[in-house]
Amino acid sequence: MTKKTITLACLLLFVSGLFISWLLHLRAEKRQNSEICSASIVVYHKNVRANVTLDFIYSLKTQTGVVSINGTYAQNDTVLGGIRRDVSYTWTENKDALHFYSVKVNKIFNDDSVSDENLSEVLPDFYVYPEKSITYTVLPQGENSFLFTVGKRPVFLCYR
Repeated sequence: MTKKTITLACLLLFVSGLFISWLLHLRAEKRQNSEICSASIVVYHKNVRANVTLDFIYSLKTQTGVVSINGTYAQNDTVLGGIRRDVSYTWTENKDALHFYSVKVNKIFNDDSVSDENLSEVLPDFYVYPEKSITYTVLPQGENSFLFTVGKRPVFLCYR
């Protein structure tokens, strides 16, 4: 091997290492700044219980998103149906307060067997009907989670 070939090979390896390092950095940054968070909640009202997972998928640029709601609805410890719907929403910000506005509610009919009236007894109308709003104060909890509160009362913790 000539000196020129060895130098070219070393330069190629160096550039390849820089490129791979840059790709890994982008991947880690994207994972850290993912625009999705999930919360598992259990809501009780009288003799009704709803076990629900809320998956917030959102765009910081357009201030729009979809919250996917999955879970079960039980009365007197007997499961009566499943909950499966996607709520398209927009939001506005005022410091830590986020004002969410539901634009469209898409029920997945194969899985969503709970009536809107029953569901509205355990979840805010924002998650049940279109054109409804709810205001949360959203406080960062470290790098990977957010605490959603109403007033000073914590409601749920959403993890990235």
